Amino acid sequence: MKGGMFTQFISIMYCVFSFCALSIFLLSADFKTYCDKDDYCYKEYTEKFKFGSISRIFLKKSYTTGISREKERLRLKNIPDKEYKKAQGAYFPSYSLDFSIVGEHRAVNIKQVSFDGVKATPSIFELFEPSWQLAEIKDFQMGLSSVNKQFLGVIFPVPVNNTFTVHLRKRLIDKLKLQPRIKITLISIYGKKFVMETDNFIKKYNF
Repeated sequence: MKGGMFTQFISIMYCVFSFCALSIFLLSADFKTYCDKDDYCYKEYTEKFKFGSISRIFLKKSYTTGISREKERLRLKNIPDKEYKKAQGAYFPSYSLDFSIVGEHRAVNIKQVSFDGVKATPSIFELFEPSWQLAEIKDFQMGLSSVNKQFLGVIFPVPVNNTFTVHLRKRLIDKLKLQPRIKITLISIYGKKFVMETDNFIKKYNF
């Protein structure tokens, strides 16, 4: 009996510690869902952190409803390009995840992204036609690490705000839902790691 009570006490203390740790590092979090006039719908989650090189994350899901799917079907009906129609049909739902990186005095180009507990293969290219290109990606898409070459190696006198975006496939989102927490590591071309770890908001808000 005493052993059981001790175990329960440890479990409670662990939960309290986890909550306190989250309160220390989490500045604010916001979730919203809405639909536009064309009946396309969106889920958005924003989380801001008090400490660390990643100050903010923003996840957005875009998806269709019955009405918008019918509108899309009618739009594609008279388009002869079968590959285009196939790509458009595979585009939704789409997911984009932004990372705001602060504190660096230079442009931060990311060469590698890892999702803790999940094996994910990237598709690396510059995005210019999302609805076409993102339909064929592997697990996620990221830009080229050589972008903005003119700024590489330049040290600025003040910290620079960097934003890095990845686009995720639904199958990767589904795998992340199964994790106890969300931990993502970004590795720059200079070898520096930027780590974001938080509660599983993907599961909590059913992305």
